Amino acid sequence: MNDPAIITIIFIIAFTALLLSIKTFIDLQKLKKETEKQSEDTADDIQALRKKVVSIQTDCDSTDKIKVIEERLNKLERPMRIAASVSGDNSSFSFTPKPVAPQLPKDGYFGAPKGDAESALFNDQYDELRDECFFSVHYLSTTEAEFEPIDLMRLKSLPAIEGVIRYDGCPLKEARGFQLKSKGKVKKQNNYWVVIARAELQMQK
Repeated sequence: MNDPAIITIIFIIAFTALLLSIKTFIDLQKLKKETEKQSEDTADDIQALRKKVVSIQTDCDSTDKIKVIEERLNKLERPMRIAASVSGDNSSFSFTPKPVAPQLPKDGYFGAPKGDAESALFNDQYDELRDECFFSVHYLSTTEAEFEPIDLMRLKSLPAIEGVIRYDGCPLKEARGFQLKSKGKVKKQNNYWVVIARAELQMQK
């Protein structure tokens, strides 16, 4: 039993077993680390795939929304395209802005009339009431308007009113007031407002 050869063999066997145990332990640790690394990589891959799936779903939702909008637009434009086709207009449909109506002049005043009983007209226009004003004016359009006397005293101060006023009741000099029966009318010609209908007054004593 104490044979040196046997002891040597036993020592070699023991040492070999120890080396195998150490190698096995090292291999197990290495395998464990590799397994953990693979698990982490797998988790990262899963997370990346989930994000990609969400992104794809979002794109799909946006595409579906765009399709819905396009369908609604086509539905709205279809009657207009049919109408354009019937009328012979083969050009693509487009909206034409509605023309903006010209802005009316602000109501104001006329000065003394010019001309005679057959061709009376107004030339002087005012935005505010002044001593030079004799008639108030209301614009119906950019070329037509109505007028009426401001008051009796101004009317009496005019040298002639036959071309712009028609009245009855009593003479103008004896009148203490008047009642408006109908407004006069003017039409713009060149830069003048020509009287096309005289104002009708009922004079009162």
